Amino acid sequence: MVKRNESPLLGLKVVSSLILRYFGKMKALLILSLFMGVFAQAESNCFDPSKPNPPLLHPSSDRYEEGKDPSDYGTDEKKNDWAQVSGVVHKSVQDLYQKLLNPKTIRNGSNTKVVVNEVETKDFLKHTLQKITVKPVFFITIDWKEDWLYTLKDGTATDPKGLIVSYQKIEGTSHIKHLCGNIVLTQLGPNYTGVYLYEEVQADRRSAQDVLSGITGTLRTLRE
Repeated sequence: MVKRNESPLLGLKVVSSLILRYFGKMKALLILSLFMGVFAQAESNCFDPSKPNPPLLHPSSDRYEEGKDPSDYGTDEKKNDWAQVSGVVHKSVQDLYQKLLNPKTIRNGSNTKVVVNEVETKDFLKHTLQKITVKPVFFITIDWKEDWLYTLKDGTATDPKGLIVSYQKIEGTSHIKHLCGNIVLTQLGPNYTGVYLYEEVQADRRSAQDVLSGITGTLRTLRE
């Protein structure tokens, strides 16, 4: 693989010849498209991590019913594919907060690696930077970085009753042009929490139904 400090043009010429030799023209075009995406930066952000209380991307649910997980999805005027889902989880807000600090709650694929670095903050319960690396093909690496903010809305740091998680892509592959989301935790009773998830994405080969599938999977993981 070409190192970041080497000439991209020289490296791509070498990689191109190898890919064409072993995969043929059509597969080579797809693989090279993935490879070149690692040099790009994010096109838009949804919140400023230097400011407290980032706004919700979409109004959260104010009703939660046992056994019902209402959901919706679509595409907005900016061509972002979005989805939302809400439901009841039989765990405390604190337990769910700890699960969300573990990146495997969101991404647990065998070809995915997440490195988390904590950022010092006075405005949030926690602020982390995540570097996500995915290897769709054995010699191709796609990576990007995300900001994750955990805002306390009710209760205390040791006994939270309400929490808002905000995340966004801040740099990396051009195949994800836009990625932002919220996870809202609201205590409904002892070990009984209302969970609302919203995410919007503009990415290659990813639909609004895919976004819904992803956040619905996260809700299932939170229930485990």
